[in-house]
Amino acid sequence: MTGLVGGGLMIIAGILIKLFPPKSINSVYGYRTRRSMSDQRLWNEANRYSASLMILSGLVIAGMGLLLGSNLFILQLILLIAACVITFMLTEKRLKIMTHSQGGDRSGRS
Repeated sequence: MTGLVGGGLMIIAGILIKLFPPKSINSVYGYRTRRSMSDQRLWNEANRYSASLMILSGLVIAGMGLLLGSNLFILQLILLIAACVITFMLTEKRLKIMTHSQGGDRSGRS
């Protein structure tokens, strides 16, 4: 059940960001990290990319939730947390590659 609800929320969040992407850098709505907020181009890509990953991760987690039902609550919770961490790591990796291709790291991080 945890996977189904958590996965469903990830899908909804991803779809909302896809349909209504934040237009400008803000501290309320969107994929907000130091790197993503350092440049409008990175901000746009971070929101586009992370929304796609959230939808994909949400589908996987919801599918696992359906298969497991209410069994293995802890496993479902671990998978949900892992999906969030992986989404974050992949998005940051993509932004880092984009930053280096621009000729420097504008976020102050290496």
